[in-house]
Amino acid sequence: MKKIVFMGTPDYALSVLKALCEHFEIVGVFTQPDKPVGRKAVLSSPPVKEFALSKGFAIFQPQNLKNGVAAQIALLKPDFIVVAAYGQILGEDILSIAPCINLHASILPEFRGASPVQQMVLNGKKLGGITAMKMGVGLDDGDMLGFEVCDIEGKSSSELFSIFAAMAGKLALKTLENYEKINPIAQFSALSSKCKKIKKEEGQISFDDEISIIWRK
Repeated sequence: MKKIVFMGTPDYALSVLKALCEHFEIVGVFTQPDKPVGRKAVLSSPPVKEFALSKGFAIFQPQNLKNGVAAQIALLKPDFIVVAAYGQILGEDILSIAPCINLHASILPEFRGASPVQQMVLNGKKLGGITAMKMGVGLDDGDMLGFEVCDIEGKSSSELFSIFAAMAGKLALKTLENYEKINPIAQFSALSSKCKKIKKEEGQISFDDEISIIWRK
């Protein structure tokens, strides 16, 4: 059975981990550190950690991916490193350990970066989906291994995260099971667009805007 190191944090990533753990050996789960949540600042674990604990997986929550983390991953001897909304950028030292497969929530090369789902909504896109990508040192610019596409017109970002989570789990499984047969496709960077972390002020509206823009926000 192939060995997987999984790297992810929110519910979107959890769907991918759940799909993989039934078909592969999960030798390590990397997720973001616990953080204070709510007005009472209760220290809470990411969804991925909660599930990993229930399954008895080895859990790692480094503050960053320096200081020997690459060596730690190498000791686990993974056949693949699977990444889904982890929240940190992987360096060359980790990328060289095993094929790193990222489940990115856009049809690349559109919306490379941290907030692809929100940007789809803000831009009024009619089609969206997931790309399985072999990671490189650049920002979401690696060779593409597969896609899942769906109609997203009129849907909110919260609805899309739920839809995409299920799609990402299926695509991750299909990609790893057929990895040796896949012919990667290079991205056409001239058509690329980038998106940063979404900020609250990006939801501010002006009644001088068109109605469609106000509705998307």
